[in-house]
Amino acid sequence: MLLDTTATIDTPERVRFVHRLAGPGPRAVAYLIDTVLRMVFLSFVGVILTLTFTLTGLEGVGTGLWLLLLFLVEWFYGVLFETLLAGRTPGKMAMSLRAVRLDGSPGRFPDFLLRNLLRFADFLPVGFGVGALCMVVDSRMRRLGDMVAGTVVVVEERTRVLGEVRIAPPVSEDERRTLPARVDLTRSELDIIEAFLRRRSKLSDARAEELAWMLGPQLSEATGVEAPTWERVITLAYARATGKDRLP
Repeated sequence: MLLDTTATIDTPERVRFVHRLAGPGPRAVAYLIDTVLRMVFLSFVGVILTLTFTLTGLEGVGTGLWLLLLFLVEWFYGVLFETLLAGRTPGKMAMSLRAVRLDGSPGRFPDFLLRNLLRFADFLPVGFGVGALCMVVDSRMRRLGDMVAGTVVVVEERTRVLGEVRIAPPVSEDERRTLPARVDLTRSELDIIEAFLRRRSKLSDARAEELAWMLGPQLSEATGVEAPTWERVITLAYARATGKDRLP
């Protein structure tokens, strides 16, 4: 069972992207939504064709057209929407999922065509058996179609850009008295701490302390800021450096 559901991609330009991979659960729900939409569309068109061609005595023509439409929808529904919506179908949009290339770049028509045409292989022998097995054993949770097409399905995490940086809890009077008179942080250190503080509400205490440990020890040694946890060390250092430790 995969514990790390992220994929880190280093580009030739030395820019690092981290994508959260979409697991079987969200993808199954997205597929179910798309299936319902296909059924509703085919049922609606089927009623229209039946009424139209029954009145003209050409029921066989109506049936033939419906079967042709069924074939096109089943095989090219995903190709059409993923091409038009940049890797998304209505189901993927509802679940905030997107199919991208393995290097994180946007997918193209050949990629979407290949991953959707190979869906039939993922359904073998029954109930998406091959696809589910591939997702379990693959480190990027790809089904067979994704492996062949060179694509991966990721979760689009919408976060508030430049959200408020909060010092929680606020710096206490006792903490203020123990802080150095001056703390100087580099622009890089300020950016890292601000990014951490913006995300803090979404992190568990253990995960927050794990991330803070990456910067806390060296920051404490360089600035003289001390606190019971590394999270509080970087928070207090940031507060002193930016003047956010002052009483309102």
